[in-house]
Amino acid sequence: MKKVLIFIFLLTFLPFPIFAQSQNENEKLDEMTTDEKIDSIYVTSKEILETIKSEPLADKKYGIEINIFRLLFYGSDMSLLNHTFSGGFSLFNIDRHAEIAFPIFYSNPKSNLYDDNNIRQFTLDCHYRRFLGNTQNGFYISGFIRYANLRGYLGSWIDYFDDEENEMIKDTENKIGIGIGIGFRKFSYKSFYWGTSLNLGRYFVGENDKFRGEFLWYDNDNEVIFNFELLKFGWAF
Repeated sequence: MKKVLIFIFLLTFLPFPIFAQSQNENEKLDEMTTDEKIDSIYVTSKEILETIKSEPLADKKYGIEINIFRLLFYGSDMSLLNHTFSGGFSLFNIDRHAEIAFPIFYSNPKSNLYDDNNIRQFTLDCHYRRFLGNTQNGFYISGFIRYANLRGYLGSWIDYFDDEENEMIKDTENKIGIGIGIGFRKFSYKSFYWGTSLNLGRYFVGENDKFRGEFLWYDNDNEVIFNFELLKFGWAF
């Protein structure tokens, strides 16, 4: 009998707090003016629209891109820009919050002064780029692995200024390194996109400072991996 009385009590009085809370919410809603209701609906609609607009890659799977600056000067008479190419291929449908990219770089500069000392370089990267927002757009952080194939004449950059005749031995070196990066991607609904990136890393496999020729600290003949891309444009499909 006692259990029955407790059950009747709970069944009778338990709905009152819920009913009171619902009634208070309805009163607050009734107290809002028409303008306030319109503003609230507008803000909510705008948030939904912005979320939809930030998904330009919703139906895109792949992308190709090139560095316009390097392409314009490919084969020109400019010393260090002659015969250089930077491009890449991307996968967008693996993870809708990320991108897997395969940047490619080729350089075979032909200087009028040091034709025999330039290093031919080819690099192929694999980048995993994680976007910081809710969709595939805007800023991202990345991790990557790089394969580099270098070919040139053995020696040191000091040989540039050595008047003695040195034996010219040509050789090839394969290197592998890893690194991290940051970047920004801006995609449009017309499939066109633009991006910029900064990558830093280090080679762990392969010999460094092996060739005469380019002696810049960020060259692939060194231990440090440094890469900055600015004018890189692509097309998603």
